[in-house]
Amino acid sequence: MSERWIKESEQLLKGMKELTSKKERDRLEVINSILLTLNALERSVVGWRSWVENLFTMSKFSLEELNEIDETLQKQTETIIQYDIKATKRLKDKFPRIPQRRTRERVRGIYI
Repeated sequence: MSERWIKESEQLLKGMKELTSKKERDRLEVINSILLTLNALERSVVGWRSWVENLFTMSKFSLEELNEIDETLQKQTETIIQYDIKATKRLKDKFPRIPQRRTRERVRGIYI
């Protein structure tokens, strides 16, 4: 399983590099690259979660290895979330604002 995952991941990285190495990309090619990148990220997260949620698997790691994994994942995640915030602030006006629905005020009264 691990060997296959490694080979698939290497192929995924190769595909990502091919998509980004083209000098003049059109919008569709850039969108395709973004989708592939997000799929790769999701695949990675799912893989990490499957390991971490399996206590038998995690019992095989030393405390030093767990600390290294934790530190690396935290740094990478922090970078992604910082970019999320930056992009959202910069691009938020591109999305139409949908007015929030008003909730009806409750009418208190006596019912007969």
